[in-house]
Formats: sequence, structure tokens, C-alpha cells
Amino acid sequence: MPLPAARLASLRLRVGLVTQEVQLFQGSLGDNQTFFGPRVPDARLIEVLAELGLGPWLRRQPGGLDTPVSAAALSAGEAQLLALARVFLRDPGLVILDEASSRLDPVAEELLNGAFKRLLNRRTAIIIAHRLATLEVMGRRCVQADGRSRRWPSTGLT
Repeated sequence: MPLPAARLASLRLRVGLVTQEVQLFQGSLGDNQTFFGPRVPDARLIEVLAELGLGPWLRRQPGGLDTPVSAAALSAGEAQLLALARVFLRDPGLVILDEASSRLDPVAEELLNGAFKRLLNRRTAIIIAHRLATLEVMGRRCVQADGRSRRWPSTGLT
């Protein structure tokens, strides 16, 4: 369908966004993944968290998906991974990452980069990043800097 003919609501469903400022809501882990929507089965939420490398972390939570969430209770990396899980659940065609790894320590960044690889496989992504290591997960890259575009070699991802 040509872009001008698409409905705005259907376009929004096909775009996933993760920024450096993750919004968490007073509620459970499950509620924060689904934005309080009841349509996603717990098994799917657990599967997505496992795919993003958070399976062991989830198993350590006292209430599993029912564990209450707050910004103070999660590290920056855990919050970012939960934000990625939200996007992963929606299965968008376009993913926009706006400085999604800017506040992470090296261990969390490594886990997040693994999640990026899984999330971005066979998807189009727009990544805004100052850390060039964040771009290493991309198969084909075009870097915009100082008003000029430059292609980087492929890493073999599709």
C-alpha cells in the first residue's frame, strides 16, 4: 500500500520506538510490557523476555510477571530491555532506536546489543546513536554525519 494511502493508526502499529528515556508505569512487569492490555498471553511475554536475554532475570523476580515495577527497582539496562520487549511484542516493520544504549554500563550494553540483533533481524531500523558500537549490530548501514551519508560494510545480518 502506498504510504499516503495508509491510515495513521495502521502506520503506528507498524512502527516501534525505543528512546533513552524509558517510561515505566506503576504496575507489574507484565502490565509494563503490554501497556495493561490483556490480549497477550503470559507465555508470549515470558518467551519474548527469554529471547531478549532476560529469562534468568525474570526467574529471579519474586512474583514473575506479577512483580511490581518501579523506576527505582530496575537498572537502566533492565528498563531498556523491557522497552525492547514492548517493541518485540508488537512485531513492527520499522524500529526506531533513539539513543537507546546511551545510559548503559558495558555489561548491560552487551546484553542489549544481543537483543538488538534479535529485534532488528529482517526489519528496517533507524538508529540514532552517538556510540558507534551500537551500529555494529546492523547488517547494512548508512551513517549520516555532518550533512553527508556514508555506507559502512555489511556484517552479514539480513
